[in-house]
Amino acid sequence: MRREAGFTLVEVLAATALFAALGLMLFQLVDGAIDVQSRGERLAELEERAGAALDLIVEDLRHAWCGAGGPTEQDARFLCTPRTTEATPGGGAQQVALLRFTRLLHEERGLLWLREAGSTPAAQEVVMLTRDQDPTTLQPTSGLAESLYTLARLGGDALPTLVRRVRAPVGGAGSLLDADLAAREDRLLEDALPIAGRVLHLGVDAWPPGAAGWEDALPVWDSTRALLPAAEFPFARHADSLLDGRDDLFPALVRVTLVLEPHAADGDGAPGRLAADVTPEDTRLVLRAPDLAGDDRTPDALWVDGEAHRYGVRADYLVVDRRGRPFVAEVKSGGLAS
Repeated sequence: MRREAGFTLVEVLAATALFAALGLMLFQLVDGAIDVQSRGERLAELEERAGAALDLIVEDLRHAWCGAGGPTEQDARFLCTPRTTEATPGGGAQQVALLRFTRLLHEERGLLWLREAGSTPAAQEVVMLTRDQDPTTLQPTSGLAESLYTLARLGGDALPTLVRRVRAPVGGAGSLLDADLAAREDRLLEDALPIAGRVLHLGVDAWPPGAAGWEDALPVWDSTRALLPAAEFPFARHADSLLDGRDDLFPALVRVTLVLEPHAADGDGAPGRLAADVTPEDTRLVLRAPDLAGDDRTPDALWVDGEAHRYGVRADYLVVDRRGRPFVAEVKSGGLAS
């Protein structure tokens, strides 16, 4: 009898098991590479969105104008006050920063039509910078403008959008520096230009006199020292300070923090997983850190009930405290750019 060459059943099973193990290892390797690439693309998109918005804010802040000084009311102002956004069906109202200040109109360097503004006597239109405008209809700008940044809910979105407004000349009817502008949602967002969507938090910290570090910075500021009460702004004086430019006070440094939703625009984000049940009366959340953001990175801030929160780390857990107020909504992680 002639023996046929081939494999035994044991050899076939062993080879199958070996190829299955190699295939599983290859799949895990490829899946990990795809996950890393996807995470990198997501972070790159996040940094691009945040960077573009922050570049605009930084450019405007670098050209902030503190006025000429003197005993009369100054057009130059730096105001950072809180405001409450309108609630939408997809999300509740949110306390956000409203940043407004006077600055040099640096856009004149690159826009010919803007340099020609004020060439026609009795022109009444103001510069808005949302589109090219006819310079023959524009008032003289005197080289100054008003900038405004805040968060607003547009089109019923659950997450707000960072918007920017620019207006020149400074002051007059419709000024962005009016004390009551925060309460006028219609005027506040008129001709506002969206510069970053799906924003979790906009923070502004101003460096006051005598500060030793950013821990001494203030989240509010009133350069006139007359619009905010002393309970909110420690350098406040009295109502007469509004008309006296000699005691105006401007911050030495300004830090802007922008927290964006790091997940896909069409997704719901990555919810944090609670380490324990939360009752309606609880003012503390304990979350498992590895489950946040969909990977093992620790987020920079947490979005809870319409507010961005810092937190304390306890071993493998994140602890978020809200003093005297209960938590009522889910927790989402957020990416940070500053």
